[in-house]
Amino acid sequence: MKLQPVKELSGDAIDAMPRDMDWSEGYPDKWEYYEAQTCSECGAVVINGDDHKEDCPEYNTDCRDMGSEGPMMNYLYPLPLYGMWVWRGDRAEKVDALEAARAIADLPLCIVTNDSGEDGLALTGGGMDLSWEICEAYMRLGYLPPLHYCRLPNMAGKPLNARNKWILAGCRRSAQIAVSRARWAIKDLMKLKADMSKQPA
Repeated sequence: MKLQPVKELSGDAIDAMPRDMDWSEGYPDKWEYYEAQTCSECGAVVINGDDHKEDCPEYNTDCRDMGSEGPMMNYLYPLPLYGMWVWRGDRAEKVDALEAARAIADLPLCIVTNDSGEDGLALTGGGMDLSWEICEAYMRLGYLPPLHYCRLPNMAGKPLNARNKWILAGCRRSAQIAVSRARWAIKDLMKLKADMSKQPA
């Protein structure tokens, strides 16, 4: 998969925060999911969800069970309303939930859509800190990662390869933008105070 240049990623998800979500309620009337998986035997990527079921195109006794269970942890990681984007050659292309799920097939996350048209990510597994994977999923879908997840854990045996350098660069860019926004807020507050000081008490 071609990695979208960090400078081309949108900063609109930097302030995104996880929301509590009880996935045992409202399915499939209020929300649905799309989960992509890669078969370890034939390499096919298949997507399953509420109204979308696929089997391995090379399905045989060697192919693993490609069933999916959807969200497993009770959090929603919201995506901006602008939609999801995947880097195609030299440009970003807007994609639907199915293509977005395909873009994160090897990550422990799925795409969730709700009846109000909001898109988000949900974990399909847990048991450890998955900040690296959450950040990578946002980046694969066209966004700099949320600052909330940018204090990445130092995982034993995790190499500094091209993909991990890309994620680190994305997190650093998110932090730089957050710092700039904070400085702008301070300047605005100082100007507001100066303007208010000119008014009679």
